[in-house]
Amino acid sequence: MPLTVKTRLACSLSLLVLASVLAMLPGIALAQAKPVDELLLLAQIAMSKGHPEDALNVLRRAIDQAPDRAELYLLRSRARDAAGEYEAALQDATRYIAMKPEDPVGYLNRARIYSSQEKNAEALRDADRAIGIAPRQADGYFRRADIYTDMGKLAEAQADARKAEELDK
Repeated sequence: MPLTVKTRLACSLSLLVLASVLAMLPGIALAQAKPVDELLLLAQIAMSKGHPEDALNVLRRAIDQAPDRAELYLLRSRARDAAGEYEAALQDATRYIAMKPEDPVGYLNRARIYSSQEKNAEALRDADRAIGIAPRQADGYFRRADIYTDMGKLAEAQADARKAEELDK
């Protein structure tokens, strides 16, 4: 999702406040946390500007520093998908899901990648999983409606679109 100027400023301010607070606490290794957060923000900005290759370069460094940060794999998955690196995008999406199996965003992300590859059965399976985890969130129904449309199942697509709109209110 593209970040607005207001969101980017809020993120930057949040990082500055966090850095100030952490700097006051004894024993906190601020030097390790801060660069990764800054790299993540740079990658998000690159993606919002439509530059997935730049985001990939930044994310490579961030993951080298913090291989246990799930959100880095999610964003790199999106960048790889945008760059047309579908198999690598799937690997990162699957890694994110392994790290955060109860987050529907991971399944929706992987469903989008499968859709990019026209692997509708796999995309549908992941959309169903996201809906199973978060049945009161519209995103899963919107994604599944798109998949059903691609499959030519218009009645199912319309039903999911209606459900998504109902939940989105």
